[in-house]
Amino acid sequence: MSKITRYLRFQDGLSEWIGRATSWLTLGIIGVLLYEVAARYIFNAPTVWGHELATMFFGALAILAGSYTLLHRQHVCSDVIYRLFPVRVQALCDVIVFSLGILVLAVFFKMAVEFAYRSWEIGEYSNSSIWRPMVWPVKATIPVAVGFLILQSMAELVRALARLSGVQYDDPRDQRDEQGA
Repeated sequence: MSKITRYLRFQDGLSEWIGRATSWLTLGIIGVLLYEVAARYIFNAPTVWGHELATMFFGALAILAGSYTLLHRQHVCSDVIYRLFPVRVQALCDVIVFSLGILVLAVFFKMAVEFAYRSWEIGEYSNSSIWRPMVWPVKATIPVAVGFLILQSMAELVRALARLSGVQYDDPRDQRDEQGA
């Protein structure tokens, strides 16, 4: 097995695991909202925390799903013209896009770390409800998620560079797609 294949298998596996683990937040959202609806409409005792906790779970879910979404090529893509290009030109376009994307994500990562650190440093609490939970744990998911997205973008850049240079490797994503996973 080539080094490229081993690297892609590891990185794709990490993104797959993060996506599957993150998907469990959906059950948390459903549970919180069901509890809130029952408390409000059956027992006439709404919670002060239900809506805000569900929103926090959803925010974490949405941002942490980025690397999984990229792995499965599910981000919005307008490829009407792109598909007309030969494979090498497509690879060149991907090299440019992922190189620029990694640079932008690196800047965003730095800003996200500072944002989350500042929230932790001041012990920031939410002002959205009377519940007033700490918000730094939710803000800390931003740099974590951006870091995972950078790692998966690097894997996509490696794929594009390999296609551009004609290097042969077994792409674990293609094998997974063939198996229907």
